[in-house]
Amino acid sequence: MNHSTVLPPAALSVALGLLLASGHAGAQSTSSPPAPLSQAELSQLVQQQAVQIQQLEARLRAVEGGQGPAAVPAATPAATLETRVAALESGQSKQPKVSWSKGAPEFSSADGNAAFRPRGRLFVDASSTDGSSVSDRNLSGTEIRSVRLGAEGRYGILGWAVEGDFADNDVAWKSVYATVDHRLFGLPADLAVGNRLNDRGIDGSSSTSNTPFQDRNVVGTLMLPQRGLFGVGLTERVYGKGWHASLSVAGNDLNNAGTDNDSQTWATRVHWNPIESSAATVHLGAWAFHEEIAAGASSVVRSSAIAGHFNDLVKITPGTLLGAARSTAYGAELAGFFGPAWATGEWGTRNLRGADASGRYDLDHQAWAVSAGWFLAGAMPAYSGKAGTWSRVKVADPVTRGGRGAWELKARYEDVDYAELPSGGTGHAWTLGTNWYLNDFSRVMFEAIRWQTDNRSGTGPGRDEGTTFNTRLQVAF
Repeated sequence: MNHSTVLPPAALSVALGLLLASGHAGAQSTSSPPAPLSQAELSQLVQQQAVQIQQLEARLRAVEGGQGPAAVPAATPAATLETRVAALESGQSKQPKVSWSKGAPEFSSADGNAAFRPRGRLFVDASSTDGSSVSDRNLSGTEIRSVRLGAEGRYGILGWAVEGDFADNDVAWKSVYATVDHRLFGLPADLAVGNRLNDRGIDGSSSTSNTPFQDRNVVGTLMLPQRGLFGVGLTERVYGKGWHASLSVAGNDLNNAGTDNDSQTWATRVHWNPIESSAATVHLGAWAFHEEIAAGASSVVRSSAIAGHFNDLVKITPGTLLGAARSTAYGAELAGFFGPAWATGEWGTRNLRGADASGRYDLDHQAWAVSAGWFLAGAMPAYSGKAGTWSRVKVADPVTRGGRGAWELKARYEDVDYAELPSGGTGHAWTLGTNWYLNDFSRVMFEAIRWQTDNRSGTGPGRDEGTTFNTRLQVAF
């Protein structure tokens, strides 16, 4: 069966006009006129010209904002249409671009040299503890664990980030820094100036928006300088194929009231992926820091919230330590990622030196943690081989598009030993849980923690144990 194409009158008139003009020009340019076309050949040629013009009209409508065919005059030659379309497409390619791939609009220049996007997160938690022999520790409740808002951008080799956080009924600055990209020994590198998260361990170097558990492990939260997870200073990082190294010097974070001296910390970290492929990746890492602690500094050693963030009464307490003048710490990291499965192990120790009323002291404390997980379906473990950290999980079948999301099973064991400190305690915790990733930017987390503490100070000293159930709704962009 033969099929014929019905041409719009405007397209047909343009095509015939082009054919007549072309035939007239040809007659003037040669003394031997070509053989006349048959009716079938003429019809085919008209249809080809009409299709070309229809394609040009479609391109023109796209770059002019979707106007109808009336925007193109019926007798417009194809060459003129081509020129107009090319000019409009060229102008459009120079316009700013908007991408939603990171969960919030990222605005960038046409050449990609400049960019800006907002960033933020919301953690809504619920917690319930039972089984403790100290009745006050059997708490249940909810909290807004974190509300963080900020922005980041870049202009050429210069980048920046500014972010504030509301947590624990207080507002504090977090990431506030600028970076300069450059090359060091022929390798890509960046220099950060300002208040930036420590580069220390897998969990300690990762955002809690990306870690598999609601909180970093005890190595990431306890084996850290007096200044905490952030500090104002300089951090130089260099990146190679399957490895990176960093060196930093920093004082206290920028929330310091400015009424006393800063502590000063020098820190370094290196990681290496001896195996890195689509089937398997192995991570090896090590870190160390040395700090000079300001006289009278507080929070030199921190309590471990072993049952999660909400319940402040379930902790492994370090006791009281006065007169600390300096500390040195180091740790090791091991991790593997094998298809949908992953496993990590971290260990760290810290030595404190100083003097109190009883004389000079030289004391150690340590922590270690092992964890593992398995994605049942819908995603794979998210690991950044560039920086040796957790990254954002990519969901293949998002709930927000009618899919099932991604499910992950996870388990962790943690151990803290403050026994060498004058009144420090010990303890450990088992955590079992699951994560339901709704899309790339949100997840629901469920965790059951079986904990045990043996404290020599604080409320309810002595051996205690119990079970805590924690949940979280997280949105991060």
